[in-house]
Amino acid sequence: MKNRTLAATIIRSVLLFCIGIFAVIFSIYYYYTRETIKETTRENAIFLANNTVNQIEQVLNPIEKIPDIIARMMESSFLTEDSLIPFLQSILKNNKTIFASAIAYEPSYFPEKGLYYAPYVFRQGDSISTTSLGGENYEYFFMDWYQIPKMTNSSYWSEPYFDEGGANILMTTYSTPFYTYKNGVRTFSGVVTIDVSLEFLKQIMSKLKILDTGYAFLISRNGVIITHPNQKYVMNESIFSIAKANNQPGMRSVGRNMVQGKSNFASADFKSKFKSGKLWINYISLPSSHWSIGVIYPESEMFASLRKINIILMLLVVFGLSLLSVFITRIINNITKPLKLLASSARLIASGNFNVKLPEIKTHDEMEELCDSFIYMQKELAEYIVTLKDTTSAKEKIESELRIAREIQMAMIPHIFPPFPDLPQIDVFAVLKSAKEVGGDLYDFFVIDGDKFCFAIGDVSGKGVPASLFMAVTRTLVRSISDKETSPSVIVTSLNKSLSDNNESSMFVTFFLGVLDLKTGLLKYCNAGHNPPVIIHGNGEVTMFEKTKYIPVGLFEDFDYQEISLQLEDGDKIFLYTDGVSEAENVDNKLFGDDTLMNIVSQNAKATPRDLIHRMEEEIATHVNGFTQSDDITMMTIVYDGKHNRS
Repeated sequence: MKNRTLAATIIRSVLLFCIGIFAVIFSIYYYYTRETIKETTRENAIFLANNTVNQIEQVLNPIEKIPDIIARMMESSFLTEDSLIPFLQSILKNNKTIFASAIAYEPSYFPEKGLYYAPYVFRQGDSISTTSLGGENYEYFFMDWYQIPKMTNSSYWSEPYFDEGGANILMTTYSTPFYTYKNGVRTFSGVVTIDVSLEFLKQIMSKLKILDTGYAFLISRNGVIITHPNQKYVMNESIFSIAKANNQPGMRSVGRNMVQGKSNFASADFKSKFKSGKLWINYISLPSSHWSIGVIYPESEMFASLRKINIILMLLVVFGLSLLSVFITRIINNITKPLKLLASSARLIASGNFNVKLPEIKTHDEMEELCDSFIYMQKELAEYIVTLKDTTSAKEKIESELRIAREIQMAMIPHIFPPFPDLPQIDVFAVLKSAKEVGGDLYDFFVIDGDKFCFAIGDVSGKGVPASLFMAVTRTLVRSISDKETSPSVIVTSLNKSLSDNNESSMFVTFFLGVLDLKTGLLKYCNAGHNPPVIIHGNGEVTMFEKTKYIPVGLFEDFDYQEISLQLEDGDKIFLYTDGVSEAENVDNKLFGDDTLMNIVSQNAKATPRDLIHRMEEEIATHVNGFTQSDDITMMTIVYDGKHNRS
């Protein structure tokens, strides 16, 4: 009974596991297939929309050039008053897509013509007729097609309109301003217009094939419906009025994006009475007229093939699991019997008795291999316990030695503040936090010849013990060389030669060294590839040191370093740091950054060296928010107060 219960439990577990695996695989397959279909539809939608835009632009763009050319001809006086109407007639004869054209002049431009003068040429059946616009009932000076080009000094496509009583077709007008010279002054003189029939838009939009029942529509720059499968909407509704009438805020949001000239392919957050179900929409703007095309894709048709495949897969999974359960039942029954023999022995081994005698199993299958594995495990566990004791002891010894090494390293750098009570001209505070037990950052400062304050900061390439040893050598060499030299360039050049000699590990140090004359406030410094320090002037102004082109020390033995001089005034501070500060990372891999560093220094420009560094530490801790420190962090602040030289 127990065997059957155990077998049933294992079978249920295996089947549930298989179902879970199938569910995961199916979910992944469904997700990626759906995303692939969506991406393919998006690409097709973009291609279809762009192709439609190109077809429309191929009609509108050549038309735009005609008024622009006429305007230039008017400005250059190429066209005379007598040649205007014949010229406009020739344009209509040679351009079948143009319905009418006009040249509307400013009020009383030709005094002999009166207040209004706007020759207008238009199609009337198969012939071309001529008239003149303007009158008390049609003061064209105040029309949008005239005022907007005049005020904006640019061309303008009007809102589409239905030409009732004329051609009885949907039309739009393209207007462009023209100028002439009066008394040598370029002056706005009127507007050239071209009237275009929009019948071609219906033909282009009606040819679009969008799945089975999808559709496309076109709106003006104000959202008015220009083309739509529902003819009741055309020129009678806007996308906003439809959204309001049907309480569809999502449609209103899409409408705002369309009239703003945006493009996107996204799930339509609205319902359409014209098409049921969830919808997707792709919209794109026409560059010339700033109208916008919207293409509607029914989601049920987008993913129809995916649903069919899912049904087939589910049937196959059910059939497969049924067969699998039969085979698993037979296999599990053969496996569970010898498992009982190992169960009691395994419990003894788990309690720590590695010498317990295991039962002999001769099934010549994986069960026998499992028993042999238990025997092998007994032997290995016994040996591992002995090895673990030795390893733990060795690890504790290494950790102890690293702690001692860290104490030695930290003892090498100055750590008593204030360091020079008898030198009131100078105040210093510095910190060093290694990313590991020992690190490669360093700082140092000391007095040369009683009146020259030498300070340095550096960052060794790499981390850990090798970097700490290289740091110790660098610090020792600096102290040794500065006993004989006070020139920063000579000290850094000598340091570079010493570190480059037999540097088989190719390690290097970014290094900044300065020598400050405590009597005059003259600072001489040499920057060998290190982060430029920040100087805080007494008036609160904060700037970075000039960046130099010198490479880190330890790379090329014969590199010649030069020094730069800077005059410090009373109260000036110098903030030095390593890249562990500016490159401190948080969990999102966002760096602390130079801009943040400069902002914090500026906000604490009046703080003492100790308070400034403590404030910087707090900001870095807030930024990383507990994320593991990836690099050594070193900071040093120096304040020069030369007034004590005069007291």
